[in-house]
Amino acid sequence: MLSITNENSTTKVIEITIDGEINQESFDRLAATLEQRIQEWGEVSLLEEVREIGKVGLSTFWKDLKFGIDHRKDFKKAAVVTDIAWVRAVSNFFSPLVSVEIEVFRLDEMDQARRWLAEVSLDLPRVGDDDHLQGPHN
Repeated sequence: MLSITNENSTTKVIEITIDGEINQESFDRLAATLEQRIQEWGEVSLLEEVREIGKVGLSTFWKDLKFGIDHRKDFKKAAVVTDIAWVRAVSNFFSPLVSVEIEVFRLDEMDQARRWLAEVSLDLPRVGDDDHLQGPHN
């Protein structure tokens, strides 16, 4: 199950929980909410609490991948909160390869993850931002 557990318009953070199978219907609900919040708030951050991951259909996987690519500049930070070793490893592996700032926390570090998401960060160029490549002579 994939569910939205909290939305905070002040910090622009959406919290989701993954606990079991991720079906098309739950992904579509999440995607619609994210698109609406991106329109309303601009850039958003995610807290992803991963308790258990069950089956994910191929079409859902591809929709998720496409959504991530289409909105790669709309996410500021993502806190992945889980005790599942392979999810922690995959999240840490992909962190430097994507434009969103990702930190991984254990389930007992939920409050720390929320504090990290609420922190104001410097507007430094992120991976995937080509604007910072423009020099004074371009």
